[in-house]
Formats: sequence, structure tokens, C-alpha cells
Amino acid sequence: MNWLTVAWSICAGICVMLALLHILLWMKDRSKMAYLLSAVMALSAAASAIAELSLLHTQSVSAYLLIMRWQVFFVYLLLMPLLWLVSLRLDSSHRWLANLIVAIWTVALVINFVSPGNLVYENLDEITRYTTIWGEHYSHGVGPENPWNILANVAVLLILIYVIMASNKSWRRGEHKRTIVIGGSIVAFLLLGGIHSMLVDSGMLATPYMVSFAYLAIVLAMSYELVSDAVQVPMLSREIHANEKRWQDLLENVQLAVIAIDAKGCISYANPFFEKLSGYSANNLQDKQLITLLPEDEREEFRMRIEQAMKIGPRPHSQWTVICATGEERQLAWSAVRQNDSNGEFAGIIAVGADITERLTTQRELQQSQRELERLTRASMLGELASALAHELNQPLTAILSNSQAALRFMANDQVGFGELHDILEDIVRDDKRAGEVIHSMRAMLRKGEIKREQFDIKKAIDEVVTMLHNELDAQSIRVEIELPTDLPLISAGRVEIQQVLMNIILNAARAMQSTPTEQRAISIQACKDEANITLLITDRGSGIDPSDLPNIFTAFYSTKSANMGMGLAICKRIIEAHGGKICAENNPLGGAVFTFTLPVKR
Repeated sequence: MNWLTVAWSICAGICVMLALLHILLWMKDRSKMAYLLSAVMALSAAASAIAELSLLHTQSVSAYLLIMRWQVFFVYLLLMPLLWLVSLRLDSSHRWLANLIVAIWTVALVINFVSPGNLVYENLDEITRYTTIWGEHYSHGVGPENPWNILANVAVLLILIYVIMASNKSWRRGEHKRTIVIGGSIVAFLLLGGIHSMLVDSGMLATPYMVSFAYLAIVLAMSYELVSDAVQVPMLSREIHANEKRWQDLLENVQLAVIAIDAKGCISYANPFFEKLSGYSANNLQDKQLITLLPEDEREEFRMRIEQAMKIGPRPHSQWTVICATGEERQLAWSAVRQNDSNGEFAGIIAVGADITERLTTQRELQQSQRELERLTRASMLGELASALAHELNQPLTAILSNSQAALRFMANDQVGFGELHDILEDIVRDDKRAGEVIHSMRAMLRKGEIKREQFDIKKAIDEVVTMLHNELDAQSIRVEIELPTDLPLISAGRVEIQQVLMNIILNAARAMQSTPTEQRAISIQACKDEANITLLITDRGSGIDPSDLPNIFTAFYSTKSANMGMGLAICKRIIEAHGGKICAENNPLGGAVFTFTLPVKR
């Protein structure tokens, strides 16, 4: 058995089989040019193997030269598809280098057919017979090498450079497996086949040509890559089908409205939830202008949104009102994305909407309740302030009455002198001004409007509040101890609002000390400062705060007393935070509670 014949025949047979496989794959999908190029490569490798096998057995000089000429042509047919396969599979951007290689090889192919010999041999002197180590004979030509063969060698070198550059680019994209299989196999076997062919052409090595085996390895590598893609197609198809099924299940069962609108504003898809919500069937919604489902006052804005979506894309979030088949209006909050066709042109919008009708109704009801609550809170505060006002006005009004009665008595007895009458009138004026100041302060606290910031002395503000609450505190035998540094800067805040906070905390402290022994009833007001803020600490000697209530005492409607509304401290927190400060409460280790809040200093 001639093992050389068997080996080259097997090589040719494998190449033909691979070529048929790739042709079948190409016929399944004519757009996959990689299969057609690979088939041409495989057929060329098969023809090259047959030519090499013929060279092994021919003993005619003319036949050897003719076979070598066609062998060069088969190598040309191998390398040209190889270049474009690399471009397709590794996505090379160096097309100029591929075009240069094609040009060089084309010139070499022309020289191959017009030369007296061929591209490899200028002429052939003789055919030499060699024997393998296992006793088989093969032929090898001896003659001067054609100097134009340098073109083929240069072209092979450029192919190596081209493949290496494309492989490097593919590797950087993260396509490591493809780069190793395609780029690695081409570089490795081109080096082996090219170096071996050069040595044989120059006469330095007297062995059979093995170009077909080198290219068989490359064809096998390409086949592995291409067939892997073909095998993955059914898997990807099943995965796509599964994904479509998941999306279909989602669209059919999700409790959100999903609609697709084409470029003309017509509904091209509506999921079952939207059908149920609107009361329209799928047939009624299909190709229906969405604008017909909107109220008249929203239609012009919707047209503008469609025009905007065509140019720069839809708004990511919007709100449309949908008129249902029953005439009911439903408010929906939509999120929309733009759809483009295969040319990148605007094809429509997909929108997902949540029905917020009940939520908006609840919000309106809540806002109404909040307004009512604020009215009740103001009424409750008015009652407290009216009580404080009565206490504060009692003393100046009593003094005014007493002085007036004394003046009348003096005048009735004709015993009054102008000096005494002047003093009485001055007392009446002073007490009247004091009553006016009390009324003005109370009116300021009840005045509606935004916070009016001003620079003021916090000590004076505290003194005014303590003076205002003097009668109530005195009635409960509560003393107020004010310990403030003398160098406190002015603060920048709403004076009336801060006094409201102070009054609220002080009154709460007074109520907390109802069960405290009389001699221990005291409220301490202290302060410290830093570069940006003044911190006030108000400490009482009451019963303290239940630890379970501490996290909630600044929460609206939270109260430990059934008679209270639970809004006082919540309002305090809102006022302090509106000024950029913080307020907190804690129990005093010595008994009672400590309220702390910060206020910004004058800038």
C-alpha cells in the first residue's frame, strides 16, 4: 500500500466533504457568505492535494511544470477567500491591506501563466526520485527558481500581518475563542506551510509539497467555527422563542396598560389589561387613532408629543387621560420609549401606563383633609393663644381700670392735683401700650404667609415669650431660669415662628410638671454657639418622655394625651427644619426632658 497516496487522498476527500457541508449550509441561508467562501477554500485545498499527489508520481518534466502551474492557481484560490473570511469573521478594518495582497497575488498569478516555466521554477532541469524511510518513491523537480516567486512570498508575509492585526482587534473586543480558533490556526499553519514551501522551492529541502495539509488544518478550524454557529442557531431559536413566550406572558398578565403606537398615532398593539381598562376589544383598538381616546383639551398636546417623539424621542414620563368605552375618564401615568425601523427611522412608541385614578382621588381627598386639619389646628392654637392673651391683658386692663377709677375719685372730691393726675394718665398710657404690644404679638403669630426672615436677638425673643406666659407659669409656681452667653450673635430666622416654637415647648414643659413638687418646678433655657448656628436647650423637671414615645413625638397626630391633637411638636419640627435646623428630644438623666434645636446665625 502506498501511504503517500493514501494520505493525500484522505486530505482531498476530507476537503471535498467539508466543501459539500459548507455549500449545504450556504444554500440554507444565502446571506451567509462565510459558508460559500469556506466551501471555495475547501475545494481549492482538495484540488491542491490532488495536484501535490500528481507531483509525487509524475516523471515528466513538462507534466511537472504544468501541474506546478495549476498548483499555484489552486493556492491563489485558497488565499483569496481566506482574506475575506478573516474580514467577515474577525471584522478587520484594514481592507486596504487585503486589497494590496489581492493585487500582488494577481500579478504573481499572471506571471505564473505567462512564464516559460511557472511562478516557482524558471525552468526545470530534471525530475529526481527520492525514497522515504519506509521505502516509497516520490518525484521532486530540480531547476532554477523563478525570481518572481518573491511576490508570492511577500504576499504570504502580508497575509500573516493582516491576520495578526485582525486577530488583535478581535481579541480586544473580547472575542477570545474566535480569535484563537481562526486567527491562531491561520497564523500557525501559514507559517508551517509557507516556510516548508519556501524551503522546497529553493531546493534546500527535498520533500513533497504539503500545502494542502496546512490549508486543511485552516479549513478544519474555519469549519469548526462556522459549524458551531450553525449548531447554535436552533439553540438560539429556542431561546428566542422562550423569551418571546415570557414577554407574551408578561404582557398578557401584567397589571399595567401596554400599548404600541405607530408613526401615524394609530394603536398597533394593546395588551389585555388596557382592553379591560378601556372597555374596548382588541379589534376595536387595532389601527384606532389613540387621540380619539383622549379628552378634547389634551389632544393638541398629544399631537405635539408625537411630533417631538419623531424628532428627539418621547418624554420618558407623562400623564394621559383615557376615555373608556363607558365614557368614564381614567388617569394613567405613562413611561414611553421610541421604536425605530431597520433604517433607524421613527416607527412608533411603546408606552407602559399605570392607572392612577384612585391615587389622584385619594390625594385630593387627603389634601382636603389636610386643609381641614390645618383649620382645626389654627382654631386650637387660637384657643390657646386667646387664653394666653386673656392672662396677659388682664393685668394692664386691671391697672388701667384702677387708675381711671382713682382719677375719677380724686376729681369727684376735688382733691386731685395736676401732678397726681399727670402720673395717673402716664400709668394709663403705659398700660395701654403694653396691652397693644400683647395684641400685636398675638396677631403676628396668627398671621398667614411665608416665613419672613430677620436678624434679631434670641435673648430678647425668649424674654418676650416668657413675659407673655408669665401669668400661666406663675399660676403653676414654675420658675424660668435663662442662662445665655452674653456674646450670642444675632440669628437669621422668622421671629414670630421661633417664638411659636419656644411657646409650644415651654407650655409642654409646664404641663409635664403638674405632678412635680412645687419647689422643684423649673424650666431651664440655655444656649451655646458655633460658627454657623446657635443651639438652644430647654430642660424641665417633669416626668420625662416614655422611651417608646421618643421616636414618634414629632410625628403629626401622635399624642400621649387624649385631649391633644398631636400637632404642636410636629409644627415645631416643620418650622425648625424650614430654617435649616434640627430639633430633637431626650430624657434628662436627672429627671425631666430636654428639647434641643439649632438656628442659623446672621450671615
